[in-house]
Amino acid sequence: MAMHMTGTTSSICLGIWLDDLRLGIKPGLRAIEPLRVEAVGLDAFSTELAPRNLSQTGRRDLARAVRSKGAVLAAMKADVGGRRLADARALDANLLKLREAAQLASDVGAKHLVVAAGFLPPLALGDTGGKEDAAARATLSEAAHALCEIASSSRARVCWSGGNEAPEVLAEFLNSVDSGGILQLDLNPGAYILRGFDPLKGLQALSPRVTVVTAADYYRGGGEAPFGQGEVRWPELFIALSVLSQGVHILAACGLEGDRVAMLAASYSRLKGLRQNPIA
Repeated sequence: MAMHMTGTTSSICLGIWLDDLRLGIKPGLRAIEPLRVEAVGLDAFSTELAPRNLSQTGRRDLARAVRSKGAVLAAMKADVGGRRLADARALDANLLKLREAAQLASDVGAKHLVVAAGFLPPLALGDTGGKEDAAARATLSEAAHALCEIASSSRARVCWSGGNEAPEVLAEFLNSVDSGGILQLDLNPGAYILRGFDPLKGLQALSPRVTVVTAADYYRGGGEAPFGQGEVRWPELFIALSVLSQGVHILAACGLEGDRVAMLAASYSRLKGLRQNPIA
């Protein structure tokens, strides 16, 4: 007999990373209208939304377009590319871009700005793991402090999105540079599976900061899978996420080739079923 858990997942809001549809914003919003999604996520650096080019009128129009579909703008992601925030030579320019993205997120009412931070090297026992690793960690530490400053002046909460590091390494780093918990986190369970880490252990290590979850499925050591057919233990994750006091936005993502609208619709439907009853 299925066990129902009414109310245990009320802190979870579900949505879709709209850019993964590859349709553009307005066509994408029209395509998902039948799904009645609760939330959407957008790419702050997409051609349509480049912060330096989008006028105040365009920002107001974007906010209205999302609201007209009955959705909230849960997140905007900002990926500067390359080695991201671990690149000391590009850090000043990249932080300027992120400040512009944070202003855009604030203007359009996005709840989170998800920042792709780049790979965080682990600390080796007894030393810093080599000069390059030490330099990368120092640059990322400087970036984290700057992101805390950006978060303090933005209406959007800033979420760190990690690289290939183990979740315990990331938790140790964030706690060392941000003891106040200003920086939040975008958790990507599928990426952990791909890299051989346990997403449940990752959530345990990072749970105080997790406010966004990117929901894509993966095979262990392989590629992306159709949602629900990979090796992420989504029912267990839903149960763990449902007890987080800060609440979580879970956004379906898809990088597979094919009919993205159909695939993301299926992912969203599966997410709704998990929220209603994760142990059915």
